[in-house]
Amino acid sequence: MDLFDSQLIPVRLTEERLSQIAFWPNWLDGERADALLSQAISDIDWRRDVIRIAGKTIPIPRLQQWFGDPKTSYTYSNIRLQAVQFPNWIDKLREQIEVESGERFNRALVNYYRDGSDSVDWHADDEAELGYEPLVASLSLGAERAFQLRHNVTQERLDISLPHGSLLVMGAGIQTHWQHRIAKTKKVEQPRVNFTFRYMA
Repeated sequence: MDLFDSQLIPVRLTEERLSQIAFWPNWLDGERADALLSQAISDIDWRRDVIRIAGKTIPIPRLQQWFGDPKTSYTYSNIRLQAVQFPNWIDKLREQIEVESGERFNRALVNYYRDGSDSVDWHADDEAELGYEPLVASLSLGAERAFQLRHNVTQERLDISLPHGSLLVMGAGIQTHWQHRIAKTKKVEQPRVNFTFRYMA
């Protein structure tokens, strides 16, 4: 771990206020990242959820699973995710990211992008149950994809390429003032798994 120090990327929230993204492009070495990618794809009981748009039911363009206290759930876009207990290997990742970031996390949404046709559209992780100005830690495994951010008011854009084994932590206020997405691309045929760790009281 810590093959390279983190990069601190300033992010403007308002004219008066700044936040930042902490980014470790090579947080995991290649061998461990490879092993975790393989384990995630094979061991996680992936959900195949659907959403309704304009009266039509369509599958969301990725697979997912929500981890945390099994007595709790998480809802976004009218999809209710009942929490699954952290397996030891994901809980160990959570603990290591807490040490690295100095923040607390007790939930994780894990997304499986099977190839470049899988995606997640513009959104913010700002649901009420995540608390005030939540921090989100994102661990990327597999195919390198572009992580795009867009300011809600100014429409300023920020693109960060997320390589295999990278860790990114979005600071306070970013979910309130910015949205983010992983866009579809015809250039990627390999899978990607993304762990987004959050804290819920």
